[in-house]
Amino acid sequence: MEAPLRILFKLAAAALAASISLGASALTLTVGDQSYNTRAVMEAAGVLEGLPYTLDWKQFTAGSPVAEALNVGSLDLGLLGDAPPLFLGALGAPIKVIAVTQQNLDGVAIIAGKDSAIKTVADIRGKRVAIWKGSWSQQLLFTALDKAGVPRDAVDIRYLSALDASHALDGGSVDVIATWEPYVTQQERQGARVITTAKGLIPAQSFVVANNTSLEEKRAAIADFLARLKKARSWTLSDAAHNEAYADAWAERSRADREIARAWFSRAQTNLGPVSEQNIADAQKTIDFFAGLGLIKAYPAAQLFDRSFTHALAAPGTATAQTAP
Repeated sequence: MEAPLRILFKLAAAALAASISLGASALTLTVGDQSYNTRAVMEAAGVLEGLPYTLDWKQFTAGSPVAEALNVGSLDLGLLGDAPPLFLGALGAPIKVIAVTQQNLDGVAIIAGKDSAIKTVADIRGKRVAIWKGSWSQQLLFTALDKAGVPRDAVDIRYLSALDASHALDGGSVDVIATWEPYVTQQERQGARVITTAKGLIPAQSFVVANNTSLEEKRAAIADFLARLKKARSWTLSDAAHNEAYADAWAERSRADREIARAWFSRAQTNLGPVSEQNIADAQKTIDFFAGLGLIKAYPAAQLFDRSFTHALAAPGTATAQTAP
C-alpha cells in the first residue's frame, strides 16, 4: 500500500494536470476570415484536428472591417490585404503584421470589356475606369498610368467596390476596371481582356495581422494556428487534387461557382510565409504611395511588423514562437 503522503502528491499532480488541460481548452482564438477562404483551406487540409484551444471564426466580406475589428480588440487575428492594416498603422493602431500571404499577381489586374478596343494602358486615356479608393485597384491603376506616361487625371475615375465594378463593366457603364480575384477569373471567363497585371507594378501583399494584446496573452495559440495554416497552404501546393479539394470546399461554403474557384486557386498558388525584409520594403512602397495621395501620413513600415513567428512558419508542423523583440 502506498504511503498517504505519496498518494496525496499523486492526487495533487493529477489535479494540476487537469487544471492546465482545462485552462488550455478554455482559451479561445478569435480569427477574422474573409468569405471563408482561410477556414475552407484549413478544413480541407484536415489541420484543425486536436486544437488545444477553441477556434472562433468571424466571417467578413472585405478587409476594412477586419482591420477595424483588430483595432478595437474584438479579433485576435485577421487575414486581409495590405492596405487596411497599413492605413491603421499610420494611426498607431495596436496591431502587428505577423505573417505574409503571397499569391500569383496575375490575379490582380486591369481589365477591359470583351468588346472593347482598349488593348494597352495608354488606350485608357479618356476612358471610364472603376476602382476602389485606398486599395490594390487604385494603386495598380495609378502605378500603371504613371509607367505608361498617362496623366492620372486623363481618365474618368468611378469609385466602386470590386463587386459593383464588375457589374458596371458587364453593364457597360464603365470601360475598364482594376480588380482582384475572383472577379479577374470571372471576367476572363466572360471574354474580358486583361490589359496588365500587378506583376512588376505593385506588391499586392496579404497579411496575417494580430492585435497586440492577443500577442501578449495568446502567443502560443497564435503560433500553433500559423503552423497549421502553413501546413494547409503547403498541402494545397503539393498536389493539384488537393488544390481542387480546397476550391470545392470554398465554393460550397461561399456558394460560389466551383469551376471559377478551381481556376482561381490553381492560378493563385497561395502560400504563407514569415515576414521578410522584402515584405517590409514592399509595404513601405505602399505606404509611400498612399501617403503621396494624402490618404495617410508616411511612417516607417518596420514598426508595424513582428518577425518573432519565423520559427512557427519555417516548416509545416512547427508550432513555436520566439519571444517578442
